[in-house]
Amino acid sequence: MTEAKNWNWKIAGQAGEGVMVASKMVAKLAKRHGLSAFNYLEYPSLIKGGHQTGQVCFSKEPIFSQIRSLDILIAFGQASFTEHAEEITEKTLVIYNSNAGELNEDLVKQCKGKIINLPLNEFARKTAKTKLATNMVAFGITVAAFGFDQQAALSMVEEEFSSKGEEIVKKNHLAFTAGFEAFLEQESPISSFSVDSKDNQVLMTGNEAVGLGAVAGGLQYYSAYPMTPASAAMHFLADQQKNYPLVVKHVEDEIAAINQALGASYAGVRSMTGTAGGGFALMVEGLSLSGVTELPVVILYGQRPGPATGLPTWTSQADLQFVLRAGHGEFQRIVLSPGTIEEHYLFTKQAFDLAEKYQVPVFIISDKYALESHQTFTKPEETAEVGKLSFVEEKDLKSDNSFRRYSLTNTKDGVSLRSVPGQEHGLYISNSYEHDAFGYATEDATLTIKQTDKRASKYNGILEEIPKPILLGKKDADVTFICWGSTVNVLKDVVSQTDKANVIHLPCVWPFPVKEFTELAKKAKSLVMVEGNATGQAEQLIRQETGITMNDNLRRYDGRPFYAEDIIDWLEQ
Repeated sequence: MTEAKNWNWKIAGQAGEGVMVASKMVAKLAKRHGLSAFNYLEYPSLIKGGHQTGQVCFSKEPIFSQIRSLDILIAFGQASFTEHAEEITEKTLVIYNSNAGELNEDLVKQCKGKIINLPLNEFARKTAKTKLATNMVAFGITVAAFGFDQQAALSMVEEEFSSKGEEIVKKNHLAFTAGFEAFLEQESPISSFSVDSKDNQVLMTGNEAVGLGAVAGGLQYYSAYPMTPASAAMHFLADQQKNYPLVVKHVEDEIAAINQALGASYAGVRSMTGTAGGGFALMVEGLSLSGVTELPVVILYGQRPGPATGLPTWTSQADLQFVLRAGHGEFQRIVLSPGTIEEHYLFTKQAFDLAEKYQVPVFIISDKYALESHQTFTKPEETAEVGKLSFVEEKDLKSDNSFRRYSLTNTKDGVSLRSVPGQEHGLYISNSYEHDAFGYATEDATLTIKQTDKRASKYNGILEEIPKPILLGKKDADVTFICWGSTVNVLKDVVSQTDKANVIHLPCVWPFPVKEFTELAKKAKSLVMVEGNATGQAEQLIRQETGITMNDNLRRYDGRPFYAEDIIDWLEQ
């Protein structure tokens, strides 16, 4: 047995074989042993069939991304072996499902790792009477191979299947035990871990963290149409309706989604919608409506590769400029770009306060990589204080009906109080036209300028409250990587492995934090932009806002995330 800094496990099979279930359980089990874990999933846009993987990296030190070279690969079929041959090293144990047929002799000879043939399907059929339990056989093998606590793993199997009845739990326990014992008959564990009774971590996807942050931020109405990778946020929130004063609506399309969210906002509740690129294209007119009516709304935007349907189950950072410019006319917005799963929770919570205070749409721009990967982080506080609503109080509404919803008297931050429908003497008009202080439509030139300037002045206050750029790593590194959104996860792992680089992470890209970013960038020896698109969209934004140009860039746009190993290799070369 050798002591490693981190461990890397992958399971590969077809959609419908329980790969994702097994992967999440491994990540959860690692967490219960006090380890930091990251679970990265890849799958095709198929209900059944196609190649699918779950990959869990875990460590005694903080870990934020997936690793290329494997410690263990569990391959359900021949394609699962060949697809990942390049990730197999001399230290890799390959558990191959011999029921899928004999591996090609040439492939076996070329394999750098050690192959262990086990009849995974046969174990499942003998114990659980169904091939569907093959993933629990694989889970048992994994627990034995890494030296995890067997009883803790069995308890987790019970948790996973308890809703299906005792008989199903028993069958999956038997399948697990068959895999556990079969591995130990041939091999010794490569490590050993004990359950951590003081575990204070949570394991979440970005979607779940956004949902939790929304609840903590006072969300009361969520309307959406399912679209990968943002669908799971709606599923999570729908399940929370039994716990919180929350309404979740699965609407007919994305046009209805944003307009219902705006209607709920107008009615006085904190509202939100979520979608991906194609769905947001339908929301753009509603976004402009939010701008002119000054109705707060939070929008989760999950990026995936386009154009059109593109690669619907893969990742991308190619929609930044779309989000920054979407909507006709000029109006204010905030674009938060969380990276870690913890940031998804914290910034979603903050998004509701920002939207409410400044009466603007607030985006949480993320991507498939962050929204659908699991990551551990320290359990957040259970109590959450919701920020003050920007409504006029009954006692301040005068009987002469002089309430002005779009008052021009506050020129400092452009925010004017609003009334709740039904408040006596709080009547006003809210429609898509430019308007005067009461909300009546106008085409007057002077009023148009004043209302436009009123809305624009909101940025004065917003700039003080948005999350600022963060410097990670050594201050005087040779290379400074710049990133936004999910790429910070990989770069955090890069700077933990080398002193040659540090990172400037942008957790908010609009309004752009010119002063804070410039101060950090001017201290860098060499600036390198890292982002998941082909045209350098954030690089363009930085040059536009600051005049700063990059010395180099690293771009990826094949639907896959960056790997720390590749970036470190680039640094070395």
